[in-house]
Amino acid sequence: MAQSPEAVMPRAVLAPPSSRAGRDWPQSRKLEETHMMSIRRCLAWFAPAVVVASALAVAVTAMAASDARAQASADAIYAVTTFDVTPSATVQTIALLKQYREAARKQAGNLSVDLLEEASAPYRFAIHESWSNQSNYDANEKASHTAALRDGLKPIAGAPLDQRAYKPLSVAPARDAGGSSGAVYMVLFLDVFPPGLVPTLAAVKEVAAAARKGEGNLRYDVEQSTRGGNHMTFYAAWQSREDFDAYEMSAYARHFRDIVGPLLGSPYDDRIYAILN
Repeated sequence: MAQSPEAVMPRAVLAPPSSRAGRDWPQSRKLEETHMMSIRRCLAWFAPAVVVASALAVAVTAMAASDARAQASADAIYAVTTFDVTPSATVQTIALLKQYREAARKQAGNLSVDLLEEASAPYRFAIHESWSNQSNYDANEKASHTAALRDGLKPIAGAPLDQRAYKPLSVAPARDAGGSSGAVYMVLFLDVFPPGLVPTLAAVKEVAAAARKGEGNLRYDVEQSTRGGNHMTFYAAWQSREDFDAYEMSAYARHFRDIVGPLLGSPYDDRIYAILN
């Protein structure tokens, strides 16, 4: 004969209110409330720790991004653009350059965009850019802000823009200028005859390593043309003009010039700039 539903259900469920489970209900409820209060206290204590941990995570991510900008890989592409404008158009030019810089820095794969104004001729400018790879560099070349810069400069430029692409030859992380407003930047274009390339490359790496240890040096990068290995650009910076002059007169800089002098395919062209903030 089939059993009734009550017969197959657990005894605890069918226990009457007068059972032990019923008598202990107020006490169980009290214990549960005490337990929940303890959990709330733990959460209140733990919340600030979560906020701190989240802030640290954001800071670490930002540092990693900054480090990625400072240390480009072998796939990195550099670009140096030089041009001059009519002296009366310098203010207009600086505005155009800053608009370009802000837009280019938001492009995928951008590592840096530096705007430079020549110290002895403030109507001459240079743009130094670094990109994570060729594809990102090419995408920026096709971007609307690049076209806007070139269109804006056409009526005021003294000659067509001279833009060259490079790959890293001897590049190291840059140092912070520490708020110094007197930093001096050097851009050196170096061309040698192809037969002199091997000794030039050895001399380049030697002088770069020595210059980075010099007083006040912030960076000393050497980039090699993607089209011809015998063309290079030096991009360097020092805390002050005095530090740059000390580099120019140093034994290692003199030794470098002595080596490459007889190998030059064009004049030794180094220029001093101030960076535009």
